[in-house]
This record gives sequence, structure tokens and C-alpha cells, in this order.
Amino acid sequence: MLDIKGWLKREFFQSLEITPYYQPIIDLYNSQVVGYEALSRFLLKGESLPPSKVFRMAEEIGVLGELDMICRERSVLIFPKGLNSLLFLNVSPSYLASEYFGKNKTLELVESVGLRPESVVLELSEVERVKDVELLKRAIGHYKSLGFLVGIDDIGTGYNSLQLLLELDGHLDFVKFPRELVNGVSRSKIKYQLLKVLTEVSLQMGIRPIYEGVEQEEDVKTLYYELKAHLFQGFYFAKPMPATEIVNFEPSIDLRLREEEDYIQGEVPLVIKLEPREKFHRLLELLENSQKRYFLLDTGLKRFLIDFWKLKYSLNQKLRDLYYYKDLKTVIERLPHLFMDLDSLPYISPEAFKIKSLLEELLSSKYDFLLIKKGQEVQILEKQHLLDLFYKELSKELLDKNPLTQLPGNRAIGEKIEELSKRGEDFYVCYLDLDNFKAFNDAYGFYLGDQMIKKVGLFLSLFEKEDPNKRFVGHIGGDDFIILLWGEDVSKLVEELLYLIKNLQKELLAFYSQEDRERGYFVGKDREENLREFPIASISAVLLKGSSNLLDLSKRSAKYKKIVKAQRGSALFVEDLNQILTIAL
Repeated sequence: MLDIKGWLKREFFQSLEITPYYQPIIDLYNSQVVGYEALSRFLLKGESLPPSKVFRMAEEIGVLGELDMICRERSVLIFPKGLNSLLFLNVSPSYLASEYFGKNKTLELVESVGLRPESVVLELSEVERVKDVELLKRAIGHYKSLGFLVGIDDIGTGYNSLQLLLELDGHLDFVKFPRELVNGVSRSKIKYQLLKVLTEVSLQMGIRPIYEGVEQEEDVKTLYYELKAHLFQGFYFAKPMPATEIVNFEPSIDLRLREEEDYIQGEVPLVIKLEPREKFHRLLELLENSQKRYFLLDTGLKRFLIDFWKLKYSLNQKLRDLYYYKDLKTVIERLPHLFMDLDSLPYISPEAFKIKSLLEELLSSKYDFLLIKKGQEVQILEKQHLLDLFYKELSKELLDKNPLTQLPGNRAIGEKIEELSKRGEDFYVCYLDLDNFKAFNDAYGFYLGDQMIKKVGLFLSLFEKEDPNKRFVGHIGGDDFIILLWGEDVSKLVEELLYLIKNLQKELLAFYSQEDRERGYFVGKDREENLREFPIASISAVLLKGSSNLLDLSKRSAKYKKIVKAQRGSALFVEDLNQILTIAL
């Protein structure tokens, strides 16, 4: 009897040519390659086929596990050694579970070529449904005990659902978010919110997220700056390449770093080239076959911006029939409001404004867009996109601001320090706090304590507004505040700070009783619950040379604060002078 199944297997593998390719996974924060995903390219009887189709065929024939292993074997065997990077291997969940029962072929394969399991990530693919999650968890546990790392691919697509991610809590090292979510995240509020939640959940589970399928710079910037993403994979950085090319591969990262003002990225409209004598219906056919809203019509002599939504809405059936067979020149002349001469439209610089300024300009414009010109390239910045950007910025600001003082919090403080450091500008950091604030709170009550903190916040805000181009004020928390200063020599800064602290003391006197103001102290409990006298309106401050190393700043601040707080009354320690300056009321 003819063994049909056996014949199909032999025919399938004899006709199939498998070539491993490798796509880099980039750590953008450190500008380096952390790993390569092994991807198989297939030729079946000389015809190129997508991997998804080949794996479906293998599943139908009943050779999915064998194909899975062959791809893995070839990817491991020709992977260059000594790269000091991770190798990501796609594994079907069922095959991984079957290996749990004593086969350990993947371990033998990896060790046979001199790789360590700790440098290999077994990436669960989405090609099949996981039927027994508990068995899969035991299998993952087994492989992790051998040293392998484990990831899950394309969460939210195929059979890899969010439910599976949650069920594998504690078992995964990496999670990949698919191109369907990543591509266009800078322009989609829904994708942005979904990725934000998924990122937060993954990090809380101790899983490192990888953003797959990145192709656009604006998406990279949104993920990197707003979601604090580090690991990326996609054509923006590199296409999959054969093993011979990854040996000398160096990532070329040309991502423009955002400074204080936001870098605005618009959408490049599709260019349609048609001569003026061509018929209008030819243009309509090209427009209707695209999903875009904005187009550039290049007639050779002039370029016109077309809002297809507006054009479609304005053309009722009567007008459509009237102009359908007219030449473009005639239609453009008769409908100038639908064919906007590009040379007559206003442009903005992509770096000239902050989002808020751009929004104000757009809201006062008669158009639903702004144009950005970069060389010969034209970009469209739509009103809705700008509103979305503004919403994101506003949300971040509101979440970071201290609820009592409305001053920027730790995220904004860190970003400002990073910005000043990158500019190479000398700056100083002043840490300022209220002495004996806990004792004041206990003696006078939390309401007056909150009012005192608000007063300090307001006073420091006014100090910043006097010279916002050289000052930045933030609220670290509790009674701790920070002032960043630049553009002045240290002697001038010391003079300004002494004047600030002296006047702030006077403002704070109003929070004490007449009796305490007259005697110059209040009675309260110290941290050991002993009653003692505390000076009123006393402030401690230290002025340090700025640094991008936040840990170093914190250590130096703590060291010098101890010295300052040993003084009775207000004092400022100046690191450059190695001197304590006392401030009398």
C-alpha cells in the first residue's frame, strides 16, 4: 500500500530550500545590538513563499515539529560565534512542550556549536494555539532551569493573546509587540494607549518589551521618548541579513535627539505626477485607490495640494459628471479651492515651535493642517494629529506635577538635567528644604503644613518666572525642592539664592503664632518624641556643580545637607567655595 503521508513528507522536504537570515534587535538607549532573531526564508520548487504559508502547509502535512527543528538547527549551526549577543530562536509552543519529556534536542544543539544556553532566547511563536498552558509553563520552567531565556512573539496576534501573556507571568524574559500595533503608533491614539498599557503591564511583570516592525522615525521617537522604550526591531534600523553580513554589522542610528523644543514630524503626502492635458477621471482613479487623505499633484510646472476628503465631499454627482472628461488644467482653474497652489501656502520649520505654539497657530489658521518643509520634501501636520500630541504632552505634565504646588516632579527634573548636560552647558543644582518640617506639622497640624508647602511652591515659581531662560524649579516631594540655574557665574548665583532664602523666610513667618514669632522658636517633638525648641522659618540649602549623574548629585547633596543642618537657623552651603553661608532673619 502506498504511504501517502510518508510520500508527502519526503516530497515537501526534498522540494524545500531553507536559508537562515538574522535581524538585529537594537538597544536604542545604549546604541548597540543586543541580539539577532533567526528568520527562515523558503523556496519551494524555486518559488519564494512567505513563512506563514510554509508553516501552514507543514501543519497540514503533519511535519510542523520537524520543520520547526530543521529551521532551528540551521539557524544555530551557521550563527557566527563570538558576537556577544543573544540569539532569538522561534519555537512552536507544542514542540517546546514535547521536548520537556526528555528529548532536550535544543540544548544538545546549542551546546554542540559552543553556544551557552544563557545566550539563547526561545521565542514562542504565534502559529498555533496553546492547548495546555500548565504543561507549557512546566516546559518553560525546565528550559529556564537549564539557563535558556524565554520570550513570546507578536502578543495580540495569531494565538498569542494577552490572556496567554498573563498566564505566563513569572515565566518570560521578553515580550514582542507586533508591527500591527507598533506601526503608526505616533498617529493613533488607540495604538498609543494600548502599547502604553501593555508596556506598563510587561514591566510590572519583569518582562522586557521589544517593539517589532518599526519603520518610521516618528514611531521610534514616540516609543523612545514617551513610552521609554529601549529595544527595537524593524526595517528602520536594519533588514534581515545573511550570517555573513552580521559579523561586521554596526547599527547606524540617525535619530535626532529631542531637545527642549519638541521635534515635530508630519506625514509625507503621496505625489501624483500628471500632465495638465490629462483627464480629470485619471486623477480620481488614482486618488480613490489610496487610503491617504492628502496628495501632491505635480503637473510639471506647478504642484498642488489636494485634500481628498474635501474634494470627495465637494464633488456631487452633477459636478463629477461635468468635469469627469475635462482636462486637469481646466478643472484646476475652475476649482482653485480644491487644488491649493503649494507655493502660496504658509510653511513652518519642524523645530521652530513647541507643540503648544503650533496648536495656537493651527487653531487660528483657515486650514486643517500646517505644512513643514524639509529641503524639497513637504510634510503635512494635521490638526487632529497635533491635538493628539498636545493631549499626550499635557497628560505627562499633569501626571508629573506635584498636586500641592503644581511644580514639575522628578521626571521633568531628570529630563531638564539631561537636557542641560547634553547641551554641554555649565549649570548648578540647588537643593532646598524646610528645616524641622515634621515637627511643625505635628505642632501646627497638617492643614497649615500643606499651606506652607504651597507658599514655598508659589514663591519659587515666581523666582523662576523672573528669568525662565536661566532658571528651572521643581518639587522633589514633601518639603524638598530643587532649583536648576545656568548662564551666570557662581558668585552671582550665590547672591540671588541668599536674597531668595532671606525673603522666603519672611514669607513663612506668617504661619507661626505671634508668641512663637516673638521668641524666635516653637516647641515641638523631635523624632525621638522628646519636646524641644526649634528655630522658626529655618531653611537649609546646598548649591552643587551640575552633573548628568543623578545618583552622584543625590549623594553629594545628602553629604552637604548634614553639614548645613548642623547649623542653627537658615544656611546655604556652596560646593565651589566649600563654605557655609548663614542667613539671618
